[in-house]
Amino acid sequence: MKEKTQTNLLILSGFVALTGAIAQIFDIKIAPYIFSTGAAGLIVLSFLAMQGAKNSDSRIQRLYRSGFFSSLLLALAAYLMFTASGLWVLAVLIYALSALYMTFRI
Repeated sequence: MKEKTQTNLLILSGFVALTGAIAQIFDIKIAPYIFSTGAAGLIVLSFLAMQGAKNSDSRIQRLYRSGFFSSLLLALAAYLMFTASGLWVLAVLIYALSALYMTFRI
């Protein structure tokens, strides 16, 4: 049950973050708040996954730890959205590429 709840929360947080990113492209005023909500959910889930891998071998622990630190790029992207900087796109792109890499490695 716990795994299914985390999966559903991951899907919901990803959808909310994607909605916020699309809204930011169209210059909607509440877009940073929407994105921040989804990013916070993804960061928390990444932290929980890192804590859940404590009993795994060191390679898996290192991958989950690097996944958590790359998810902190979403917090940076949210900050850059609030400051009206266009660099938030770069932070989200780096996060997406590292998440894709770690999906195949884990």
